[in-house]
Amino acid sequence: MYFYALALQNSRMVRPAFSLIELVIVVVIIGIIGSIAVPRMSSSAENAAVNAVIADRNTLQRAVDLYEVEHEGVMIHVDAKNEKNFYLRLLSNSDLDGTVNKGVGKGKKNAGIYGPYIASIPANRHNGLPTIRIDGDAAGTNTHGWRYDSNTGAIEADHLSGTRTFKANEGVVDSVTGTLKKLTS
Repeated sequence: MYFYALALQNSRMVRPAFSLIELVIVVVIIGIIGSIAVPRMSSSAENAAVNAVIADRNTLQRAVDLYEVEHEGVMIHVDAKNEKNFYLRLLSNSDLDGTVNKGVGKGKKNAGIYGPYIASIPANRHNGLPTIRIDGDAAGTNTHGWRYDSNTGAIEADHLSGTRTFKANEGVVDSVTGTLKKLTS
């Protein structure tokens, strides 16, 4: 018995490593913590993207509303004829009648006194499109980033409902030409 106790005591003194059971317990604990933390972090990222879409929609809506106020109640789509002119009215200076007038030269002489209302059309973070569709199908067709309802003056996100993927900005609407330019990688 004395030799067994001496051998046991010596083995405890030389033991610098963890036992297999200790390692298994630590791995299980880390797994449990990970299974709790990862879903919470991923839903936080999704919530942030949803909140960004809501904020971008509100920014666009305020720009459209400000245009209407400054142009004596005339809604932005009236006489715009197409989406390009709609974009230019948001992104450029205009006269009271809605004519886009950026002016000339360094001081932009003779530029319209109203606008611009927004620096750029924000991309919808669900589909990556920085475009606005005027009327047509109800919001949710995923053909543009946003939908403008000319009856109500409301801006709506135009992505598929329940979309969980988030895309990077796929382009930008040029403030000079009013056309979509694709971003190059």
